[in-house]
Amino acid sequence: MYFRPLPILSLFAAPILAALLALGVWQVERAQEKAALLDSFALRAQAPPLALASLCPEGPLPGQVITPPDGQGPSLRIFGQDAGGASGWRLMQTTQVCSRTFLAETGFEALRIGGPGGELPAGLRAVPAIDRFVVEPWPERPAFSPDNAPSSNEWYWFDPAAVGRAMDADGLNTDVILSPYRGPPAFLARTPPATHIGYAVTWFGMAVAFVLIYAVFHARAGRLRLGRARS
Repeated sequence: MYFRPLPILSLFAAPILAALLALGVWQVERAQEKAALLDSFALRAQAPPLALASLCPEGPLPGQVITPPDGQGPSLRIFGQDAGGASGWRLMQTTQVCSRTFLAETGFEALRIGGPGGELPAGLRAVPAIDRFVVEPWPERPAFSPDNAPSSNEWYWFDPAAVGRAMDADGLNTDVILSPYRGPPAFLARTPPATHIGYAVTWFGMAVAFVLIYAVFHARAGRLRLGRARS
């Protein structure tokens, strides 16, 4: 094999290849971490929910499955979906856990067909009782979400400062929210391990393609030949 690498091209190619491989390895590690977190959450979900009083030493932590909190005060209507995927308004109220104020989802208002006076879609009239909640990180603003309309109580993202003012809740905790248990929390289910593996395959595939392009470029320049070198 005869190979004379181009110095400048190789100088740029080496860190790019290393970065592609590192990203692929990182996604594999993320898949393993996510799988472990999902397994751990599944075990916690099978156990009895934690009593609110037991959360006092550290406070509610993401991923904990807890008993339902008691909502207080007016409801904040935040656009979202229920467990069945139907669009509507998540009704959020404040709740006290260990003398601290948190936001908890205490109901769901399905969108009506034909506007406010229309009928509810079939199958959305009865709301099953939920005997456990899950602690989730405070949601970030989704991409392309519209602006909130506090005057009409129509919210499209969890604006910490504005939500605190609207709920008249000084010291509102904006690290986590308490949501009805509908399976793995969004911060775990949003990107499952299989998706991370798909990302890893993409990065590794790009690394292989990059090496092939590098090799073809050198072959055309006469700097790479397979077999014995010519004298």
